[in-house]
Amino acid sequence: MVIIMKTKEKATGKKIVLPILLAVSLLLAAGGWGTVINFYLSRTPRLNPGAQENLMDNPLMALSDSDLLQAIKRRNSTPRGGFTGKEISEEALQVLGWAATGKNRGGTGFVIPLALGVEPYVSIYLAQESGVRRFYWESNSFENVTREDIRDKVNQGQNASAIWIYIIDVDKVPMGDMDFAWHAIGAMNQHQYLAADSLDIQARYMGLPRADEVAVLLGLNAGNHIPAGVMVMAQK
Repeated sequence: MVIIMKTKEKATGKKIVLPILLAVSLLLAAGGWGTVINFYLSRTPRLNPGAQENLMDNPLMALSDSDLLQAIKRRNSTPRGGFTGKEISEEALQVLGWAATGKNRGGTGFVIPLALGVEPYVSIYLAQESGVRRFYWESNSFENVTREDIRDKVNQGQNASAIWIYIIDVDKVPMGDMDFAWHAIGAMNQHQYLAADSLDIQARYMGLPRADEVAVLLGLNAGNHIPAGVMVMAQK
């Protein structure tokens, strides 16, 4: 009788242990695959052998003293977690606002390409510790929106002192074609990248996962004004 009871206890123990071991094995396997997938998605794409030399053999690159070409060579996104948190001057912020959405050529054209030559259909807001301001291309100046510091809601954990928020003004987009808006945002953030480089400022373009919440914080109707991305910055 005792032998039978011990045998049953061992069988019961095995039934408990086996599922636990199986679960642990699956978790370890998932963790391993997760690491592999994360490495694959975050890896730096590599050039083909000789690609860099092929470009630098081009005399327009090798011998050029063009500030623009040099800036494009340096153009980069600050690594996540690498921001200094240092403040950016008001003068530099004005230049960065103009570089994204202002007018050039003596006021006859815009610094970015816009569909059908219409006025900008993407607005930019600047979030800082002191609150949020909107940049107006018509005056190259800022106007206060809120005194609330919302940086922790839009910077995805980065130690940034200034965060530009791109807002798509849906009603202003020509023919309602949202591709125009995304193209504009691409041009805007690249101009800001290049301007930031010349001003010794860190920069990184990032997505905005809580768009509806951000719209409310800015006092906007999320149906007509879509927060579509941010440019995170700090002085080097």
